[in-house]
Amino acid sequence: MPDDAKLDLPTPPAGQFRGHDRNKIFGLAPDPELTQTGPGTPGGEYLRRFWHPIALSAMLGELPLRIRRLGEDLVLFRDGSGQVGLLHLWCAHRNTSLEYGIIEQAGIRCCYHGWLFAPDGTILETPGEPETSTIRRTHCQGAYPVIEHHGMIFAYFGPSALMPPFPFFDTMDLPDDKMVPLLIPVPCNWVQVFENSSDPFHVTFLHTRASGPQFQENLKLLPTVTYHERPTGHFYTSARKVGDLAWFRVHDHLLPNFSQNGGMHVEGDAPVYFVRTGLTRWIVPVDDTNTLYIAWRHFNRETDPQGKGRPDLCGYNSADFYGQTDERPYEQRQRSPGDFEAWIGQGEIAVHAREVLAFTDRGVAAYRRRLRRAIRALKDGTEPPPMTMYGQPVPTYGGDTILRVPPTNMDDATLLTELSHKIAVIYHAADALVGQARIDAIRSDLMALEARGCDLSA
Repeated sequence: MPDDAKLDLPTPPAGQFRGHDRNKIFGLAPDPELTQTGPGTPGGEYLRRFWHPIALSAMLGELPLRIRRLGEDLVLFRDGSGQVGLLHLWCAHRNTSLEYGIIEQAGIRCCYHGWLFAPDGTILETPGEPETSTIRRTHCQGAYPVIEHHGMIFAYFGPSALMPPFPFFDTMDLPDDKMVPLLIPVPCNWVQVFENSSDPFHVTFLHTRASGPQFQENLKLLPTVTYHERPTGHFYTSARKVGDLAWFRVHDHLLPNFSQNGGMHVEGDAPVYFVRTGLTRWIVPVDDTNTLYIAWRHFNRETDPQGKGRPDLCGYNSADFYGQTDERPYEQRQRSPGDFEAWIGQGEIAVHAREVLAFTDRGVAAYRRRLRRAIRALKDGTEPPPMTMYGQPVPTYGGDTILRVPPTNMDDATLLTELSHKIAVIYHAADALVGQARIDAIRSDLMALEARGCDLSA
């Protein structure tokens, strides 16, 4: 090669390129206090103080169903009398799995030696044992209480003496409302799935700007979000102003794992007042790296005036709205990701210490603080308060309100924030009422607010 010849070598790109420096974050570990759910863990014991939906009624047939919930291996069945039982998986006698048991009129019989267990774990028969055996009176099979409601099976995993009332939410009894259950398995930790609902800002990016117009075009606007505290959590208003209409979408978010959002198909082109939720949802740990998204979809003329919803698409690993399951081809999920990809994309257990939390994450940060305080309080001996007393539905706020707002000199963000606080006061004021009386009172006050020209001084 001549001495004056020059090699045409590539030039390294300019920039920060701090990948090597940032590698240290990958040695950081998940937060066990929030993410561990098994028996005896602080987080697991806290979760065991609440009722959780664990399965759909449609999942029970003539054979036992082996399941795993909160890190425990269990068997779920419906006996010949129609009673649902939830027992520890392994027989108390010789530890054979009851998934191979025989369902009978009054319980489930172990295939190995024929011991018969009632749904509450009582040993009814011990064939082969002497007539004088006292085993039936001195031993039992581990069992948990269950309640079946609207096609969904709930269970309580905590101490029997501390069992709270079943949390009957007001949206479980709406007029002219069809509740259709669905259950979606998600292969990651429950916290990263649940806290998604405390992050209204992701809707603008994941569901509209980045992935195309999955929702209405006017949802491309960045929302004005206001958080409102409740004794066991919060609700927030995610508000946008389009023309002379101000749209307030309200999400419920209650400890430990309950949320509700707005209607799936509210048009947003005319005033509506306290239109209720389109989705009532729980996020339930299977174990530390697997989760169940269990919900009721609500179908009625208020949340879906044009009948766009598809009840027939709701069930096991299936929902009638975008991006909730792994059923789409991988390339399609890459091109147009949804919530499911955002959840699992954080890894099996999200490592919070790797994150750079910002202003839009304040709802997520507040939820983690609230959850941590509750877990530590129980560890220190303070039981969590019950969501409700017997016979009293839990008031919720999830849904949509759209008000016509006259021109004002106030900037949109300030106006929407002030109106959000007004709406929260109206919602809270009706908490002592139940059923249609509560709905009517809230709607009347919202209409009066609108009739006053949304006067913030009143």
